[in-house]
Amino acid sequence: MRLLWIVAAFLCSISSPSTAFQTPSSSRGPNRASQIAKTTAIAPSFHQSEAQNHGGVASSTQLGVSPLTAVASSPIGALTVLASIVVVHEAGHYLAARSFNISVAEFSVGFGPRLAGFEALGNEFNLRAFPLGGYVRFPENYNATVVEAQRDAARKAFMARREAENWTFWQDAINILTLGFWDEQRRQKRKKELAAAAAQVPDEKLPWWRRIGKPASKKREEILDPEDFEIEYSDDPNLLQNRPWPERAVVLSGGVIFNMILAFVLYFGEINLGSGIPQPVFDSGVVVSQAPRPDGASAGILRQGDVILGINGKQVTMASPTPLSAQKQVSDVIGVIRETPLGESLQLKVQREARQFDVDVTPQKTGAVQSIGVFLGPNFKEIQKLKSSDLGEAAQLAYRYLSEVVSQTLDGILSLLGMLVMGKGPPPGQSVSGPIGLIKSGSEVVSTRDVTAVLLFAAALSVNLGVINALPLPALDGGQLMFVIAEAITGKKVDQQVQEGITSVAILLLLF
Repeated sequence: MRLLWIVAAFLCSISSPSTAFQTPSSSRGPNRASQIAKTTAIAPSFHQSEAQNHGGVASSTQLGVSPLTAVASSPIGALTVLASIVVVHEAGHYLAARSFNISVAEFSVGFGPRLAGFEALGNEFNLRAFPLGGYVRFPENYNATVVEAQRDAARKAFMARREAENWTFWQDAINILTLGFWDEQRRQKRKKELAAAAAQVPDEKLPWWRRIGKPASKKREEILDPEDFEIEYSDDPNLLQNRPWPERAVVLSGGVIFNMILAFVLYFGEINLGSGIPQPVFDSGVVVSQAPRPDGASAGILRQGDVILGINGKQVTMASPTPLSAQKQVSDVIGVIRETPLGESLQLKVQREARQFDVDVTPQKTGAVQSIGVFLGPNFKEIQKLKSSDLGEAAQLAYRYLSEVVSQTLDGILSLLGMLVMGKGPPPGQSVSGPIGLIKSGSEVVSTRDVTAVLLFAAALSVNLGVINALPLPALDGGQLMFVIAEAITGKKVDQQVQEGITSVAILLLLF
């Protein structure tokens, strides 16, 4: 079956002044009836990088220089890490399906032209040209050739009707803006009229005396709407679509579960066997990370290294000493600066070394936003390492750390989505980059040849991929799982064409 991959939906990554490594996630193409729980693409991360050497503290596990490590330290190494995470995610779907004896057609890493592959266990395993994703393809539960011919005939019938009815530009525009709903209502009315006419046509199989008095100018099939067609679905019990909802739920959840297991194993290994997970700790306040611009509003008032402890009489505080809370402080302060009415001043409580004092700064218009002409960053305090030789304690620490990373990632994703929905762009202090930026960040991590940094980077990627896929958006695993949950609650399976339509519309909306 064809795969329509829409990467624009979530193909981005987030970075902030406090520096963050990005991790991948998934994007789904339209579910053309069989490719449920299948595609993976690189998407955003909101987790502060535990893989970085915060405060200059480096991991002690490094690889020596060799031709092999030189290649691994290039973008090829970063792509290898990304592809490995994708393999783990799709393996979750694949193994879950095979454990229930559900038919699988293909396991693919990457998209585009096939570079290499082999057949085993009755399945195709392929490596494709663009490794920024992957998919598990399930067999269709209908004859794709016949259905495509039916759809093509319906499209031609619609175009012929549109031409016969002399549609205007405005009719086309209304139909597009309503995603076809406007014309569908008109067509349903016409369909009822045709059905009433068809009811008057005698069935040729009826005895001749029961056909007396009924018109015979047209056959029933000639009266039926040519834009209507019914798909004949297979009842093969080995197809994913025909399995009970609990089994489909497990298959859909398999990718996310495997991502979380991988992250937990990596965190546990680093805590128990490795050098430990470096954890940056932050204090309240926002740091002026660079000297103010000479023409900026705070020139001659603030200095590099100053800590802003309060703004307009309110303390700058955070819920916890974590990277996400520290970054939220920065975003909150930037937000207050941007929202200051033109010409009004801000009262800042500043700490400079051991001295605290208040200053007034009047923001200036820089482009479309208010600015005081400085770069702000989190108030870094120290590095602490999560390390334990006890298996039980290490497991607890790994679980707790994984929970924090998942929570921070989810908070960041929801925050970004909320801002995008309101048309405000990324939260203050954050920027958006594409997959090339993600590969670049990954290459920088891999180029350090620091095993700890690479493993933690891979764990962050895995968490991000799992969290994104768990979102209840129709194009993702979580969205497909919503259809299964609806079936479990109502006891009635959601119509497959309805699912496909919702998924297609969702991806179309994500593009805009």
